[in-house]
Amino acid sequence: MTNNKHGKVPRKSLLSLAVLMALSHLSTAFADTDTTSSKAKKKDDSTEVISVVGSRFSRSAADSAAPVDVFTAKDLQSPADNDMNDIIRKLVPSYNVQTQPLDDGSSFVRPAELRGLAADETLVLINGKRYHRSALVQLSGGSLSKGSQAPDVSNIPAIGLGRLDVLRDGAAAQYGSDAIAGVLNFVLRSDTNGLETQTEYGSTSKGDGDLWKVDADYGTQMTENGFLNVAAEITQRDRTVRAYQNSYAAEYQAEGMTGVADPATPWGTPRNKSKRIVWNTGLDLDAHRTLYMFGNYSDTNSEGTFSYRNLSNSIFTDVTLDDGSTFNFNQWFPSGFTPSFGADIYDVSQVVGLKGDTTPFLDGLTYDFSGTFGRNRIEYFLHNTVNPSLGPDSPTNFNPGNLQQTEKSLNADFTYPLSETWNLAFGGEYHDQVYKMEEGDYASWEEGDYPELGIGSNGYPGITPEEAGEWGESNTAAYVETEWDPTMNLMLGLAGRYEHYSDFGSASTGKLSARYNLTDNLVLRSTLSNGFMAPTPGQSHTTSVSTKIEDDSLVQVGTVAVDNSVAKYFGAKALKPEKSVNFSFGAGWTITPNLTATLDMYQIKVRDRIGISENFTLSDEDKAALTASGVAGASDYSYIRYFTNAFNTKTRGVDLVLTYNLSSAWGDTNFSLAGNYNKTEVTSYNPDVIDADRKASLENGLPKSRVNFNVTHSFDVYRLDLGMRYYGTWKTQDASEDEYQTFGSEVIVDTSGTWLATDKLSLTAGVQNLFDNYPDEVKYGTSAGEKYANNSPIGTDGTRWFVRANYKF
Repeated sequence: MTNNKHGKVPRKSLLSLAVLMALSHLSTAFADTDTTSSKAKKKDDSTEVISVVGSRFSRSAADSAAPVDVFTAKDLQSPADNDMNDIIRKLVPSYNVQTQPLDDGSSFVRPAELRGLAADETLVLINGKRYHRSALVQLSGGSLSKGSQAPDVSNIPAIGLGRLDVLRDGAAAQYGSDAIAGVLNFVLRSDTNGLETQTEYGSTSKGDGDLWKVDADYGTQMTENGFLNVAAEITQRDRTVRAYQNSYAAEYQAEGMTGVADPATPWGTPRNKSKRIVWNTGLDLDAHRTLYMFGNYSDTNSEGTFSYRNLSNSIFTDVTLDDGSTFNFNQWFPSGFTPSFGADIYDVSQVVGLKGDTTPFLDGLTYDFSGTFGRNRIEYFLHNTVNPSLGPDSPTNFNPGNLQQTEKSLNADFTYPLSETWNLAFGGEYHDQVYKMEEGDYASWEEGDYPELGIGSNGYPGITPEEAGEWGESNTAAYVETEWDPTMNLMLGLAGRYEHYSDFGSASTGKLSARYNLTDNLVLRSTLSNGFMAPTPGQSHTTSVSTKIEDDSLVQVGTVAVDNSVAKYFGAKALKPEKSVNFSFGAGWTITPNLTATLDMYQIKVRDRIGISENFTLSDEDKAALTASGVAGASDYSYIRYFTNAFNTKTRGVDLVLTYNLSSAWGDTNFSLAGNYNKTEVTSYNPDVIDADRKASLENGLPKSRVNFNVTHSFDVYRLDLGMRYYGTWKTQDASEDEYQTFGSEVIVDTSGTWLATDKLSLTAGVQNLFDNYPDEVKYGTSAGEKYANNSPIGTDGTRWFVRANYKF
């Protein structure tokens, strides 16, 4: 597909699509359990025989050659969170998601890192199908994920899931681009147990951040040969404020100025309202064919703020109007102002497929054909701010533009048993994605009569007509995978994949895997693979402006496309794919029937990592050149940056998982301990594009050690849950002070109790962060009001309590 900036993106002919569908690859590892209907399906998904990511053949997690975590519906619904990212980080130690209370779009679409790699280096599947990316290209979000464009899993409601499978291994040869750190597969519920409802309410110990949530799931048979399961969630979370007073605002208060907000910059968790729905259905057409369909829709409204604009800001400069009078924005904002920034986010996907077998024509051959559509759309809004260049004609509310990511896939997947011990899978994929930037309203980017005050809606200048456009990319792929059991104790696997992209050429990947039963109780396993992560149209063409605090002043940082002439002057080049080599070795040991342990070591080398360059200082000549190239408001920029492949990394780590089940006269107790040690090293980088501070942030911005310890005790009609999460030390650098701070290790304790009042009703009460623990307060930048680091890996809201009722009709 060629890239058109303003016109339509060309499409393949119907004949070409038909041919590609015959060759296209179905990214599915769950063909037997995710969407197949059942004539009498009444049990929970968590009790069924499962297949897992990492193999296209029917193997359980225990039989896999790679480490796989399987989390049940109960695991996913236990935490009192309204964001799937927060739920997963309490279950998977190597999964990190940061707070991001005041970080542009990253506050609403938070990036999450698995095994210390960027958010888009983890592949996300729903029912084994690739889930589309968010429209947000991360321009903030912390050093590791800055520059990434990943799916937004917060759009998935927990009540609609039967389980979550997490593959902690590279799998690009099996599933394609992005599967470097691992794979998350969300398996939707397919039970037909009727209606289940759940309500929840909670708040923080500070009395803010009230959260309420109403969930429902309905599963029913659809004729004798099919099923339908629909789940919905409505949730609202009020904002929290954890901040100091801004130093300028404090001075104004001391001088007796009225109307000064306290705090002037309300650092904290943004307000959020969401409506989410998922559906899953299947129909057996006959004994050999099944038609299936599933998808999701979500509508999210989030709002936070930018930093406080004090009266020494250049916005508050006197200007002379046409009638000779003087105007100053302090006439509108006598004590300064703080812009409100928010987004309406819409996410939708739909998958339709047909699968079955070719019996009696060719026994054993299975097929799965499907088509996938996914779209994520972000519509930004700004309140309580101005376009200073318009003077008294400026509005105070703006729509600065929209972002949209659309993806379509045609897939086919085949499996065939060559013998009782040798299985073959093969197939292909056609994938198309389009990234779109839509211009903001006229006032959000217009250059008025007073450009010296600043151009565009302050805080987030609107997308200009020159910056707006749409850019497409397509790729075709073919793969083959085989697994062989030469003996009862040995399994060998081999996979290979070839992909061709319209923008940057081809990529070939492969994977070797082995599993050996050393004894009846001890298993050894290992994998070796290479992978890649293709640059997205969004990464290649995003243009945006952000504001950072520097020496207590606000400065504009422009992110420009790599093909911009000024970006090229500072070293920008066309992006190319990341390439990786992934090695893992592990063991699983059944110590007793009730005590099991797994230990897995890994090393992931990534070359040509995609990220954002350092900030380059602009001269007046540079600003004039940017303006001439169509970047409106460039005269306000202090710095520019761009996307780049400027560094390589090596990540090494180890995962330990222990489980112990104890039964006694006092009830059943389950213990689980999961720990991760992960260290990333920048092995090489271009010092002209990535500076030493960025290198240090990449290596030290996350805790190297994480441990989750959970205990569940059930007795009669009662269940008690206790969870402890340990975070090791981490380090960050303050942009304005050029100082590093090491943040101490932290332990967070969660607890809850459940009463099974009847067969249908259960009541739960719990406390998260029982001991009201917070990260260390920041030493630098506090004059702007920041109390806790913006990229803290643990929450900054303190203790949160909740009550929950669940009723099954």
